[in-house]
Amino acid sequence: MSRTLFIQLERLGDLIQTTPLLREYRAAHPETEIHLLLLDENQSALAGFGAVDRFHSLPQKRVGKLNSRIDKHRSEPPDEAKAILEGLALPDFDALINLTHGALGCWLADRISARQKEGGFITAAGDWLWQGAWHAYLLAMLDFRDQNQFNLVDLYRAAGPAGPVDAADRPYVARAQKLPIALPAGRLVALNPGASRDHRRWPGASYAALAMALQHQGLTPILVGASADADACEAVLSYLPNPIENLCGQTSVAEMALVLEHCELLISNDTGAVHIASAVGTRCIGIYGASAWFRETAPWGTGHLVVQAPLDADLSIVSVNDLISVVAASLNLSTAAVPLSQGVTVWETALDAGDAVGGVTYHAVSGELATISEFTRHLRTAFGTVLMGGDYATATEAELPEEADMLAASAVLHEIAQMAEDALRLLDAEEASRRDAMETLTEGIDLGMRELIATAPRLPHVAPPLYWLDWVLRTTPASGAPDLLALRAQECTRAAQILSSAVALSQEERHSTA
Repeated sequence: MSRTLFIQLERLGDLIQTTPLLREYRAAHPETEIHLLLLDENQSALAGFGAVDRFHSLPQKRVGKLNSRIDKHRSEPPDEAKAILEGLALPDFDALINLTHGALGCWLADRISARQKEGGFITAAGDWLWQGAWHAYLLAMLDFRDQNQFNLVDLYRAAGPAGPVDAADRPYVARAQKLPIALPAGRLVALNPGASRDHRRWPGASYAALAMALQHQGLTPILVGASADADACEAVLSYLPNPIENLCGQTSVAEMALVLEHCELLISNDTGAVHIASAVGTRCIGIYGASAWFRETAPWGTGHLVVQAPLDADLSIVSVNDLISVVAASLNLSTAAVPLSQGVTVWETALDAGDAVGGVTYHAVSGELATISEFTRHLRTAFGTVLMGGDYATATEAELPEEADMLAASAVLHEIAQMAEDALRLLDAEEASRRDAMETLTEGIDLGMRELIATAPRLPHVAPPLYWLDWVLRTTPASGAPDLLALRAQECTRAAQILSSAVALSQEERHSTA
């Protein structure tokens, strides 16, 4: 029997966002024994999840401590890391997919025996490398967050079979059969004011004002959260003239899932609660801003709303009236629409099987919002089609200045790929003249890549494939010159195809609506 190991040593929300990949991988490989390495504290969240055959777990505090120690001394790992590897006593695997960015997970991934590997690895020499086109995209998208159109769930899914999704699909989380507490009567709206970092929390006073507005609408707000969110919930209560039900810290993850299933709506900062709610089919209103960007971590499903403040902006710029207006839209209340605060935008999620990856897309709800750049949308489709090995269209002539930039970059990438192929053929040559020609080609490849990457900051419509390519070439393991040249030939060609395909898609859409 074949075996596959997934490593997911990140927080609860990341684990829930991994479940669509695990479920799809199980469907595509029914005879494979699937193993999952995760945090002890998160394992109960996947109770009853049939896509995993065997769980292996580590305590969160131990993982956090070793992440820091290994990162500082990559080539000299502590004995405790070696003891963890021995203690896990894992079998050999046919495949390993590491979805963890922490140092311990990457260190373990390099040392666990598997025939094929994807994701991050820290080698014995201390090099931090990444295998797989979509794993490189996860790293690269921080260079083009405004242009990225892929949710984290779908980037995970792309490491497996990916493909079409149903509009009713959702992640998985365990649900309790009953609650240890009684819920208040009425139409429940859960408020989750906590977050992993203070700057990613909407102010407690704003949550309190929203709670009173919800009561005025005939709704019943309740506070929810993990034990770590107790101070945030108490802060909300301190602003209320009359307390509301506070369930913070009183439920397990499975009980929290059942609470949210009984709610009409969850209003939350960017935290694990939105992923629990989406897994049980409860609509979410996510409040994003500061370092939280909705296209990456919005709830995966159809019909959720996201209120986005500008990146790096204080969340206090999102007003209570903004949220009242969005709640009214979500619950079809008879409240008149309120203009949004300056810079605040609202988006609705929808699962769409229209591209090779499938997954969640975002539609602008706020009236004053400008249309997303057509090239950004089409780059999503082009990335998905090319990297998933689908059939893609190509363009040969530009109709717009932006298209001319994209096709020019595509042509340069094809030239670099051809130079890499030529250098590969000359690699084993004995004649001095042929060796000189190979050295000239490799110098030309390096110069061409540097000049091309340097154009990315001033050409945002060209940037995503270039940044992706840069990360692929810098982080993919390669054992020598032949591997490096073959890698450049293959990935430069794919980046060129992505750019040309995006232009073709843009022209096709424009002509079809003319």
